[in-house]
Amino acid sequence: MGNVGRPGRRGFLALAGVSVLVPSFAATACTSPTGRAGADHGGRAGDGPRDGSGSGAPPDPLRVRTDTGPLHKRFVALGRLTDAHWLGYDIDTVGQRETIPSPDARIRVVGVARPVRGAAEIVRSVPPAERFAPAALPADLPDPLVPYLPTRSGWQASTAYDLRVLAPASAASGTGTGPGAGAGSPGGERASGRFLLHVELDLVWFDTLFLVT
Repeated sequence: MGNVGRPGRRGFLALAGVSVLVPSFAATACTSPTGRAGADHGGRAGDGPRDGSGSGAPPDPLRVRTDTGPLHKRFVALGRLTDAHWLGYDIDTVGQRETIPSPDARIRVVGVARPVRGAAEIVRSVPPAERFAPAALPADLPDPLVPYLPTRSGWQASTAYDLRVLAPASAASGTGTGPGAGAGSPGGERASGRFLLHVELDLVWFDTLFLVT
């Protein structure tokens, strides 16, 4: 991951509720929920916390977020999203403390949203190599997100589609049709994960992991 620059790290740490320490703001720096010190709202515009409290208190890393800016930046191939409910946090310090600590930040971005294009249109428009098939939601859904998932049945997934959505933009294949076809996540970011679509509910479930150095 040597090709990932500092701006990317700042943006992802902010996405997960982790701020970046800036010398001029040292007097107002605070410890983030993941145990890393920093000034509030560091990183790129649009990736910062959206708790709306205005209290200056560290945001809860497992609070449900509804802003879509960070999702649009990372999941370009999905197109525009609405009605989003998601979490973003460092898995080494929140929620999975039993894992071996990583020298890099490993940010989990997981949640559910409604694609403006429509889940049915996405499933219909993919090429044969990305054909969707029935799939099951993971058994260990994050508790804060369970209320936003009406059912566990009726979901579909495509491993090839997952790879296209998460591929660096510079390596996107250009397959598929419609907005976002061939457009992956920002270049230089290493990502893995899964996307499940529900045609009847018109929803997309995403569970992804980004490695940031």
